[in-house]
Amino acid sequence: MALDDSDQRRPGRGGGHLVGRGKELAALLARLATARLVSLTGLPGAGRTRLAREAAAQTRRELVWETGTAYEPEQLDGVAARLRHRLGGRRGALLVLDDWEALGGAGTAFVASLLIDLPGLTVLVVADRPRHLRGESVVVLPPLTVPPAGCAPADIVRYEAVELLADAFGEAAVARDPQGAAELCRRFGGVPGPLLEAAAEWLSGGRAVAGIPPGKGQLESAERSYAHCSRVERLLWRRLGVFEGDFERDTVRAVCGSGALPSAEVLGILDRIAPHVLLRDPDTGRYRLPPAQRTVATRASDLEGERWSAVLHHRRWAAGVARQAAEWWSAGRQDEARALALRELPDLRAAMDPATGPLSPHVESGTALDVIVGLWFLWTACGHTAEGRERLRHALALHQAPAPPRALWLAAWLELDLGSPEAADPLLATAWAAAVREGDDHCLGLLAHLRGSVALWQGRPDAAAAEYRDALELLGDIQDFGPGPAGCRASLALALARTDPEAALDAALGGSGGPGLVRDAWAEAWVRYARAEVLRWEGDAGAARLALSALRTFLDYGNVVGAVCAGELLADAAVLRGDVLKAAQLLGAVDALCRTTPPAPYRVPVRRRIEAALKGSTWTQAYATGGRIGLARLVGVG
Repeated sequence: MALDDSDQRRPGRGGGHLVGRGKELAALLARLATARLVSLTGLPGAGRTRLAREAAAQTRRELVWETGTAYEPEQLDGVAARLRHRLGGRRGALLVLDDWEALGGAGTAFVASLLIDLPGLTVLVVADRPRHLRGESVVVLPPLTVPPAGCAPADIVRYEAVELLADAFGEAAVARDPQGAAELCRRFGGVPGPLLEAAAEWLSGGRAVAGIPPGKGQLESAERSYAHCSRVERLLWRRLGVFEGDFERDTVRAVCGSGALPSAEVLGILDRIAPHVLLRDPDTGRYRLPPAQRTVATRASDLEGERWSAVLHHRRWAAGVARQAAEWWSAGRQDEARALALRELPDLRAAMDPATGPLSPHVESGTALDVIVGLWFLWTACGHTAEGRERLRHALALHQAPAPPRALWLAAWLELDLGSPEAADPLLATAWAAAVREGDDHCLGLLAHLRGSVALWQGRPDAAAAEYRDALELLGDIQDFGPGPAGCRASLALALARTDPEAALDAALGGSGGPGLVRDAWAEAWVRYARAEVLRWEGDAGAARLALSALRTFLDYGNVVGAVCAGELLADAAVLRGDVLKAAQLLGAVDALCRTTPPAPYRVPVRRRIEAALKGSTWTQAYATGGRIGLARLVGVG
């Protein structure tokens, strides 16, 4: 049974009120007042039939309602004769043709003939797509608005899709779990029919939102829509099933354009099917297959034997995205690189699993490692460290050939960032031998830098400084991949901050860019942190300003290591100016951020100084308050 669009109503008002459709109703009434042929289109379950009923009732015209599923194409001549007899010579009648896509070309010819024979007739066609007849006015019924990710609980109820849930199931149902309701609306795209069907299962309990599959009604409607598409439209629909998240038009052309579907034709076909197949984000313009349409795509692709070819094209595209993001990061376009990686992350994740590709896991692991290593900055600088380690471990375990040195370098870095330098050491040794064997001098520089970071973590600043100097010689002034020379100079400044402040400041000034060097915002944050270290050890209150600036950058990027170091240094600066309660708040927030990460010996001196200042004072409540508020809110980020 197909989805019943009439479900989109307010139960408490007897079905006479549409939720969130005032603007669309006004637009439809205006078209019906000026055009003889109006087509009301949109995704299955969007509420087309319900809106057509409401509009027909408000026009106060003589109304004739016909449903396409009640007839076969060969019966249409008889239906046309009956309507000509009933409506001939009358003016102002409204003929509504619902579910008219079921009759295909015969249904379109039927509409054209009636418009010619009955000049006083207005026709409203309710179907997946327009009729493409002269003088046709098209109204596309969009989904209801949905709360964006991260929407505040107080704002969630203001969105149309959530209002629909509250009206259908009661406000208490939404109030029990507003974030779950918002996630449900996003998953089913604010399309009323599928949303209400899924909400009934969600509210019955026992299943998380992400695990709710499309219901029977959704699948049947999507299968009907698929059957009404042309051959090339079905081919594109099947290929779109490879996407895990949302996607851009150019991405569709890159991934789906090949063979029987030339790249030059893809976007035109996409435009034809998008209004009745895809969800479109009005803010970004990106598309997404709703759950039912994606299920239809993957099933049909499997039946046609096409899925693995589509997956290969998708993985090549994913590897290219990872390379592009890495190049942008190295070129100083770090915000753009991070945004690109996060935007495409659902599909990049699919390409990171060698066990789900069409080839053997050993062969697929090469592509997976290319993607994972290309996104090195996402794991190390942007807060996704644990995920990066798990994905890299999985890919390396399935990689039968000698592991690439850059993959081993990244694996060692992730172990260090998660507090396991003992796990990083053997990886560093293996990576060094592999880099020497392959003649990868840039990787040798990265490994020297990482060995310096291990030494610094262990509280051996002199050894760290020596490693960083070696790294600078190997890296030169070209940031080919990885932290680069600016980041290495920032690390050197950090190693020298407590033992040679003057040399640390010299290194810091060289680490923030200069003639011929790419500006590195990430390195600059560490430079500010290193300068704050020098000022704090010298008793200068200016350390707080620099530490706060670095902390905000680390929090913006989502980097826990940097945020913890800068947060503790900011608390230490608060101790310096005598604000013990502020120091306690900051320390509580830092500890809440890194409960699972063991403290590095490097951090011990600062930590001991803060804790010594807190002894004997009434700081316990402030510490607990800081943990509840969180570091970001304490310093005004987000």
